[in-house]
Amino acid sequence: MVKKNRFLPGSSIDINSDFYKIFEEAGTIKKYNKDEIIYFQEDVAENFYLIKSGRVRMFLISPEGTELTIEILRKGKLFGESSCFSYGSRLTSVSAATDVELISVSLENLYPYLTKYPELMVQMFHLMSLTMKNLSIQVSNMAFLPAEKKLAQLLVRLGAHFKKNKNDKYYIIDYSHEEIAQLIGSCRVTVTKILNSFQEKGMISLGYKKIKIIDEKGLKKEYYDYFV
Repeated sequence: MVKKNRFLPGSSIDINSDFYKIFEEAGTIKKYNKDEIIYFQEDVAENFYLIKSGRVRMFLISPEGTELTIEILRKGKLFGESSCFSYGSRLTSVSAATDVELISVSLENLYPYLTKYPELMVQMFHLMSLTMKNLSIQVSNMAFLPAEKKLAQLLVRLGAHFKKNKNDKYYIIDYSHEEIAQLIGSCRVTVTKILNSFQEKGMISLGYKKIKIIDEKGLKKEYYDYFV
C-alpha cells in the first residue's frame, strides 16, 4: 500500500521507495551484467527503467564510434523516460556500469497508476527536469572547463546524491577513479593526479573506490566558479 503525501516537490532526487511496488506491478525485472548494453541511441523507446540495484552508464556515441559518458546513475534513478513521453527514439546509449537490476516499465502499463497516484506523476516530472538540468551542466562543463574545475564541481554536485542529510559536512562518494574520469571526459591518470592534489590540500580523503569529502566549502571556494 502506497503511503500518501510522502513526496514533497524538491525534497528528493530519487524515486520514493514507497513507489517501487507500483513499478514492480506495472513492469518486469531485468538483470544485466557489467558492461552489457541496455539500449543504444536511436533505438525505438518502448520502455523506461527504474534502477533497483547497481549503476548504469549513460553515454553518446559519435559517428566515428567515440564514446562520451554523460552520467552514471545509481539505485532510485529513472532513465529512458523522456524518450517514452515524447514517443521518440533514444537520445543516448546506456550500459551496465556494474551488475544491475532494473524494473522495465512501459508508459501504457504505468498510466493507470499515474492517474491514481498523482504525486508519483509529479515526482517523475521533477526527476525528468533534474535530469535535463544535470545533462546541460555536464555538457557545459565538458566543453568549457579545465579538468581540475570539472572534477571539483562534480564532487560538489555529487553531494546531492551521497549526503545522508542535506546539511552533512562530510560525505562519501563510492565511485572509482575510472568512473569519475568518464564523467568529466578525462583519463584515470589525470583524475588520480588531481584527486591526490585535493587530498594534499585537506579537502578530500581517498580510499579504495571511495572518495570522502571533508572540506566541501574549500572545494567551492577554490574551484567552484559558478552555481547552476
